[in-house]
Amino acid sequence: MLREMRASFAEARRNAPCVLIIDEIDAVGSRDSDDRHGSGYRLQVINAFLAELDAISRDAGVILIGTSNHADKMDPAVLRAGRMDLKVAVPLPDAGALLAILRHHLSEDLADADLQTLARLALGKSAADIDAAIRAARSDARHSGKRLTLAMLQDHLNIDAASENGDLLWRIAVHEAGHAIMAAALGLGPIDSIQISNGGGKIVRQSPPHEGLLWNFEAEIAYSLGGRAAERLVLGAVSAGAGGPTNSDLAIATNYAIQIETTLGLGVEGPVWHAEPEEAYRSTPNIRDRVRQRIVRAEKRAGTILTQHRDRLEALARDLLQKRSMGAAEIEPWLREVFLATLTEGDGSPAQTPLKPPSPP
Repeated sequence: MLREMRASFAEARRNAPCVLIIDEIDAVGSRDSDDRHGSGYRLQVINAFLAELDAISRDAGVILIGTSNHADKMDPAVLRAGRMDLKVAVPLPDAGALLAILRHHLSEDLADADLQTLARLALGKSAADIDAAIRAARSDARHSGKRLTLAMLQDHLNIDAASENGDLLWRIAVHEAGHAIMAAALGLGPIDSIQISNGGGKIVRQSPPHEGLLWNFEAEIAYSLGGRAAERLVLGAVSAGAGGPTNSDLAIATNYAIQIETTLGLGVEGPVWHAEPEEAYRSTPNIRDRVRQRIVRAEKRAGTILTQHRDRLEALARDLLQKRSMGAAEIEPWLREVFLATLTEGDGSPAQTPLKPPSPP
């Protein structure tokens, strides 16, 4: 591996100007890994890789691009400025991007109305999924001697409008709309996009820096619980949609509450710091109780705010259900109404920090 790595960098320098692409760059590993198997060789590989990055940065003409689905597993030294300067997240395509892909490949095969329907139903699929489905559908068409059809593509993408769960989609739309309304009411930054599909929902929010006050962290907890509170308000019961993995709404809210009590110096114990906050949470009943109380209060606060904006919440959710994917320009008018109402009516908080209006579209 060391020999081939060095040879690849040397070839890139010989062929400058050029672009060197390293797929699955996280394979280089990390010196912080808990896996001690082959740790000596892994250390040699990482050190050699860092040396090559430094060398290539001093020579003009070579642009290095690395791709990874697990950037968190890479050694921090690889990612620092001067080595990998730009980090670009590539999310799943939204409805607009899906439609552009479909039009590029299928504009001569299907009517544009069919492509728009397919883009709407295919939310949650990757560009690779779309590419594979198109190739498979074309193969089916060739073997059957028929024209490629919308049904062929839907079959290979495992999507069908008739099999969609309307109740589930409505719940997801309400959940994501709840987050968006909370972001506007609490001044937590603009929403860039919202997407929903049978597989779940996704909301992208810009998070501007804040002062690190207790109010800021409590607002983030309330935002995290906005989807759950919206479900309770509109649908009468909550689902498990807020729970699950470590990046779930409940996990994020719980982590904020634990940090308040154990490491940020903002909890009941005041200026104390725990080296292992999660262990302190697990082993200290008083901390567990305070964390739970914070989360319960935050969810109640979210419910109060969303009740004030229920009409806007449900209207946004209906719009989202119809479109499945909304960008900043479509979302902003809804949230501006919420922000302006918050200025005059308040957000249901005991004390408020002045909010800045969302940026104009």
